[in-house]
Order: sequence, then structure tokens, then C-alpha cells
Amino acid sequence: MTTSLITKKIIANSLKKVMETESFHKISVSDIMQHCQMRRQTFYYHFVDKYELLGWIYKEETKENIEDFLDYEKWENIFDLLMDYFYENQRFYRRAFKVIEQNSFNQYLFEHTKSLYIKIIDELLRDKPIPISEVNKNRLASFYSHGFVGTIKDWIEHHCSIQPSVLSSLIKEMIRNQLVLLSIPGKTKQGGETNDENH
Repeated sequence: MTTSLITKKIIANSLKKVMETESFHKISVSDIMQHCQMRRQTFYYHFVDKYELLGWIYKEETKENIEDFLDYEKWENIFDLLMDYFYENQRFYRRAFKVIEQNSFNQYLFEHTKSLYIKIIDELLRDKPIPISEVNKNRLASFYSHGFVGTIKDWIEHHCSIQPSVLSSLIKEMIRNQLVLLSIPGKTKQGGETNDENH
């Protein structure tokens, strides 16, 4: 890990900690840097303003919790890790969602979970004689990813009233029950059309 990335992570963690007790709009760059005991000027070596820092947190941490695991971790385990991460960081995200001026959390989480859903579809269809075009696979992954992002936001905004392990189990069960239909002959063709040519 480079020195620059380490410094960015320290600054990001400082913002997250301060936001546990203070709204984003009331936090200044000086507050962030005072918390992590760094010079204010150091902030501007890495970020233009606190909005760019917030976006960097979204991008970096969703990547770390999804993309970095795609090649070697089971998709079921990735959902467990994600639920635990958002549960542990819920106070930060509840306040972050109120930043409407520059809130790209939806887009970052959508892009990364879409990659996860594509992996799931590929895995469920492995060794199955069911054709699905790349276009339809992307549409299906987009549909489920949008639903996932909305579910996570609602969950966090309602103070994570459901335990992360329970929510993760519910989501995984839904995936198995719905996406597994892709692997049943006669149920789908090209990602959703019936195999009956007379329909």
C-alpha cells in the first residue's frame, strides 16, 4: 500500500468517525484533520474538498468489500461480508445519505453489486444448457442490483432493525429461489422469454 493511499485512508477514517456524532454539513476540513492529527494542508494534497472525500469513501470501500473478493470468494460469503460492513458503519452511512448535493453512493454500490450478480448468474448457469445473451445477463444483473441498493439504504435508514446475518440469509434465499429458475429447462430463453415458440 502506497504512502498516499495510507494517508487517504487515515483521512477517510477520520471523517467517518467525526460523522458518527456530527452531520456532514457541519464538519469542516479542519475538523477532519484535527481528528486525525494531521496538517490541514495535507488534506488538499489528496482531495479537493470534503465532498470528493465522501465520494472516495463510497468508491474505495464498496470496491474493497465486493470487487476485491469476486475472483476467489464464494458469492454467498460476499453478501455476509457486505452486511457486516454496512452494519458496523451504519451511523456514518445514515448521515452520509443526507448529503444530497453530491451523493453517489447509489451508483458506486450499484456498479459493484452488478458485477457480483453477473458472477452469480454465471455460476448458476455453469454446465446448464440454457442460453442467455450478454445483453439479457446485464439487464438481469442491473435489475437485481438496483433492488439490492434500495434494500441496503432502507435497512440502514431504519437503524438496521434486522440483524445482518438474517438480512444476508434472506437475500441469498431470494437469489436462490429466483435466479435458479434460469437453470430450469423450459422456464427461460435468452434471460426471460418462454421456450414455447407459439407464445
